[in-house]
Amino acid sequence: MQRRFVWCAVLLLVAALQSSTAFAIGRPFQIGFGGGASVPVSNAADAFKTGFHGKAMVKWNAPVLPLSLRGSVGYERFNLESLSPGTDGTGQIISGLANVAWGFPVGPIKPYLIGGLGAFNMKSQVSGTSSPSSTKFGIDGGAGVEFSLGMISGFVEGRVENIYTSDQGVGGGQPFNTRIIPVTFGIYF
Repeated sequence: MQRRFVWCAVLLLVAALQSSTAFAIGRPFQIGFGGGASVPVSNAADAFKTGFHGKAMVKWNAPVLPLSLRGSVGYERFNLESLSPGTDGTGQIISGLANVAWGFPVGPIKPYLIGGLGAFNMKSQVSGTSSPSSTKFGIDGGAGVEFSLGMISGFVEGRVENIYTSDQGVGGGQPFNTRIIPVTFGIYF
């Protein structure tokens, strides 16, 4: 009798874990889209106002581990701060990132930690005059929650992008790094 109880408990546990990660087991590859607000912080807050972003992603879910690899291409756009009256300016960042996510299945939701590295192409335009673009290395990290929506899954995540925009500080000070916090809402198919 106790043996049957133990087997039933094990089967229920396996079924619960499998249902919470069914999208990962049934679909090793997923395509996703997302977008949201991009909030500049630290030195970047002096140059940019809060902007928006969009991302396209491809994700591979490991079949046994709660691990996934994700590649993404993103576009961020900001209005520039501190311009003279009557002058308009925008900044844009196009990024390509490779990330690793480690999930923690908890019933129908899956909280996860994510981190990675990539390239960020930055360009600004002031009153119709474009600056030359520059591509810089950067890292990112954050946390999110993924949840099942039937045949698709949704996610909400926040990350910190740290773009190494200058090797030397101005006047011998600290190096200037562009830090942005994108908050993304999206779906995976």
